[in-house]
Amino acid sequence: MYCPICFQNTLKIRSNGVIKLAFNGKARNTSLFTYNLQKETQEQLLLKLREKVEDFMKFYGDFANKEVIKKVEVYSGDFQCVNDCKIDLLATKVSVVNLIFAPADVRQILSEESKKYGIDVNASFT
Repeated sequence: MYCPICFQNTLKIRSNGVIKLAFNGKARNTSLFTYNLQKETQEQLLLKLREKVEDFMKFYGDFANKEVIKKVEVYSGDFQCVNDCKIDLLATKVSVVNLIFAPADVRQILSEESKKYGIDVNASFT
């Protein structure tokens, strides 16, 4: 991936950090979880993702006027450049779909959890 500072293909995800979720640009304080790529299996990471998606859907399902969820962000700021560029970790939002999670897995989790709570999802995700 390309570093936003030096524009070289030198950006790598850290082995551990935090993944955040946002739905239509909105996120809850509980819509984040830690990951450790060296210790956790793909199944464990998918379970964490499912728990956070379910938490949001349960919360959003209680709303009277629900908008269709059109955009889902699954991202992290825990990246580093191999050239030691100073990256602003708070302002950096890099999608982890296709890095940690397969798009098909994210779609399946969104579909299953949204149906439980009667929420329409026609989302692209980043």
